[in-house]
Amino acid sequence: MQTWRISIFFLISSLTGTCAAESITSNSQIGKTPKICLALSGGGARGFAHVGVLKVLESLHIPVDCIAGTSMGAVVGGLYAAGLSAAEIEQRLDKLKLNDIALDRVERRLLPQAVREEDTQYPLGATLGLSASGVRLPTGVVQATQFLELLHNWTAHLQPDINFDQLPIPFRAVATDLENGKMVVFSKGPLHKAIRASMAAPGVFAPVEIEGHLLTDGGLVRNLPVDIARSMGADIIIAVNIGTPLLPRDQLRSLLNVSQQMVNILTEQNVELQKAALRANDILIEPDLGTISFMDFDRSAEASVIGENAALSMQNKLMALSLSADKYAAHKTSQLHLDLPDVKISFLEIISDGLIPETDIRRQINLPNGSKYDAEEINKKLAILNISREYDGINHELVQRDGVYGVRIYAHERNWGPHFLKFGLALSSGFEGTGGFRLQVGHRRPWLTDSGLEWRNDVEFGNSAKLHTELRQPLMEREGMYAAPYAEWINSTRNLYTQNTRLAEYDFRREQIGLDIGFPLGEQSMLGEARVGIVANRYRVQPKLGGILTSTIDGKLISTSLPSAELQQVGLKTAIVIDQLSDPTFPRYGYKFDSDLFFGVNKSHDNYQEFAINGAWAESIASHSINLKLKGAGLFQSGTEIRGIGPTLGGFQQLSAYQPDQFSGNYMLYGSLTYLLRAVKFDLAGQSLFLGTTLEAGNVWDKGNDISLGSVRKSASLFAGFNSFIGPIYLGFALGSSGARNVFFQLGRQ
Repeated sequence: MQTWRISIFFLISSLTGTCAAESITSNSQIGKTPKICLALSGGGARGFAHVGVLKVLESLHIPVDCIAGTSMGAVVGGLYAAGLSAAEIEQRLDKLKLNDIALDRVERRLLPQAVREEDTQYPLGATLGLSASGVRLPTGVVQATQFLELLHNWTAHLQPDINFDQLPIPFRAVATDLENGKMVVFSKGPLHKAIRASMAAPGVFAPVEIEGHLLTDGGLVRNLPVDIARSMGADIIIAVNIGTPLLPRDQLRSLLNVSQQMVNILTEQNVELQKAALRANDILIEPDLGTISFMDFDRSAEASVIGENAALSMQNKLMALSLSADKYAAHKTSQLHLDLPDVKISFLEIISDGLIPETDIRRQINLPNGSKYDAEEINKKLAILNISREYDGINHELVQRDGVYGVRIYAHERNWGPHFLKFGLALSSGFEGTGGFRLQVGHRRPWLTDSGLEWRNDVEFGNSAKLHTELRQPLMEREGMYAAPYAEWINSTRNLYTQNTRLAEYDFRREQIGLDIGFPLGEQSMLGEARVGIVANRYRVQPKLGGILTSTIDGKLISTSLPSAELQQVGLKTAIVIDQLSDPTFPRYGYKFDSDLFFGVNKSHDNYQEFAINGAWAESIASHSINLKLKGAGLFQSGTEIRGIGPTLGGFQQLSAYQPDQFSGNYMLYGSLTYLLRAVKFDLAGQSLFLGTTLEAGNVWDKGNDISLGSVRKSASLFAGFNSFIGPIYLGFALGSSGARNVFFQLGRQ
């Protein structure tokens, strides 16, 4: 048998023209099977090619005795070393929205209502932190909490402090110490944390702190860890290099691409050194991944196929390492499998580095002693806390102390505060009429007290001005009912029209103070929110431009000043919002309902009632969507009527063929039907380009008796829309009743 094996290996060597078989033969002559190790490189989403390579190695019955991985090579290699087959990894990945997980995107309907509102109002970039030290940004664009949770769930069958040599396949993960630039090689500890540290790409994923070290992507020091695999005792190394190639000059025209090129240069330099360290009997596989970029996580299946084809192209060399079916099965059976037994939780430990009290975290996790340890269930609870955006990340690990098991929670709060600023921008132009500009700034100061008191401020500048300041004090549980005293000041311009002619311009001012009680709807207010409270208003409506010309009997023209008005009132108001739309501006599915009611009296004890009700519904098939909107509003004044403080129509998506606030009165009805075609989808950024058309109908009336179908105004529009990172952008034109027309541009919320 021994002579037969030697003959076969020499035959293979002569056919392939390599010396791989010679090394294997010499090992065989002394009764030793060569130790085969994988060195899997980083490269972001390109790393899914590793899955395809592993599938080929399995099909060829090539044993894998150890794995060293960096970044995405650590992800795929670590999961494979933990006992998942290549097919299992691929099947699990196919069920996921990898772009959303990689970028920590959460389905909008799962967000708390306050977060939904802020995302709609302030879409501009990252949140800025403000402290006595100045303005700061988060350490990474993405915290990658969802990816860490996924890795933890898939490796929860392992002991938390496992030595990586005890894994089914011995494993090493490579990271970089961000403080001193030295290489860190993980050989033990929680596997999911080692993998997460290795894949912390600079500027994209936030660095990870482990045992006092701030760690980032291992690609900076060892993107293709050949020497690490060699140190694990490898006789033969199969190195798979999927690193991102350098960009050509014509693509080096943006700060982002130049920054990426700098990282790629550093990475490629250490890759070339590692490739030079490969020996004659080692095998290098370099899949040609073409246009698949570092962040193309939605192309995982395509990358896997390319990796598979690249490995098959090396089949002649790889076959020299193949075992018979029986020996390969025996090799797989011999691999260690140290699954975690059923564990009862004996204690819960909280490690927090911020203002949120430990008792609050403990209450929300609700993990009683004696309960069975279930990593996935605990991570589901932590995911709810993560989407509240009060943490850079909150995660857990199973720990052993004094012979019993417990759960340790690491709560990393947003350490770049304590004040946080968000920004929004709104621009509009009708080209044939008035336009508008508003810059919006939101300020949040959470956790002023241990009870969860938060200070919220919203400011607008431009052709309208607004200041809203509010305190929110939880009444019982922090995520439950709250009291909200607030004050608001608004100053804007209202235009007075006769038909399509603008006659005058009014200065509209409202000052308001109130106290609300808020009620979350659904768990963590994921369904919506309701508020009830008392409020005092003061309105002032004064003319800015224009006047009234009258003719006397002798033909002289007399100019008369426009009337002004002031109103003070106090009353009770209620509001409710249920928001389950997939997107606030280009929804593809879901619904939204909101309503406001006010009952009050003025200084003369005249009654004053106001209501508004709005509904929206969306549904889609493939790239086609239908949106339906219905609105109604009413204003009832028992005393002298004051014009200008009631509902208005006109402007983009408010009868688009007409000018903003062209129609005003006491009663308003409006409806629209919109068709959207998603023409281009940018999966990575979560953005899309839409082409659409809208049919609108509605009007505003002064008296209830005037409401009739015959007086309804109509508008039809065609537009292109894009949900950009600075907010929704629209460009289009509209035609309306009696020859009304408008060409409009809109950026940001209306």
